[in-house]
Amino acid sequence: MAAEVERLRVTHDILRRAMGNRSHLVPWTQTHYPRRVLDVGTGTGDWVFDFAEEYPQTELIIGTDLSNIQPDETPPNVQFIIDDSSEEWLDDDLDYVHTRDTNGCWEDMSTQVIQQAFAKLNPGGWLESQEMDVQLHCDDGSAPLDHGLRLWLNEMDRVSRIAGKPCSVTPHLKRWFLEAGFVDVREEVFKIPTCGWPEDPAERELGTWCEEMLSGGIDGIARAYQMRVAGLTMEQHQHSSLSGEI
Repeated sequence: MAAEVERLRVTHDILRRAMGNRSHLVPWTQTHYPRRVLDVGTGTGDWVFDFAEEYPQTELIIGTDLSNIQPDETPPNVQFIIDDSSEEWLDDDLDYVHTRDTNGCWEDMSTQVIQQAFAKLNPGGWLESQEMDVQLHCDDGSAPLDHGLRLWLNEMDRVSRIAGKPCSVTPHLKRWFLEAGFVDVREEVFKIPTCGWPEDPAERELGTWCEEMLSGGIDGIARAYQMRVAGLTMEQHQHSSLSGEI
């Protein structure tokens, strides 16, 4: 559990840095901010704390998750709830719904999250999903098809589909938003280096963080998928994990 908590925290930092040190892309301001916020699949609650610090005037920021891994001490406008967000949400008075790094959490993100958010949001409300693509991309096309990280990500994608909770959601998000009824749908793509190769110092630092996350904390996800779904033993899983290349 400690390794997974660390992975979640590192991933949170990676995504925030990739987005220009922003916690959100919705055009909230200090004079135009949401009254009630829901962070679905909050994990460690880091995003909730960031948003609460930026908008202390927000009435309530709720973070829901299956695991009780959030800090006990919270700002007065923050509440963490242990809840299965794949079921119907009880709160239907929301101005902003947010997800981040929830790939592989849903049997059907379209119905369980996006359509449900549309139904629960107040008029003028926003849904924002910050999810990571599980495919490897290369600017100059030099990464071969048999690149270790590419093969590893493809395997996680394949096994997640067998598990019934697919990791690959980013190619479908915009269509799902539109099908649910959202308007003014915007999609922004941010590049995240997977190691410290970029010349730009900020990108190099981001890549170093990503390499750390991929090399260490993500092992828990691989173990869960490979052992429970693919039927690998612990020894086989360890061999599979250690034979990858970044």
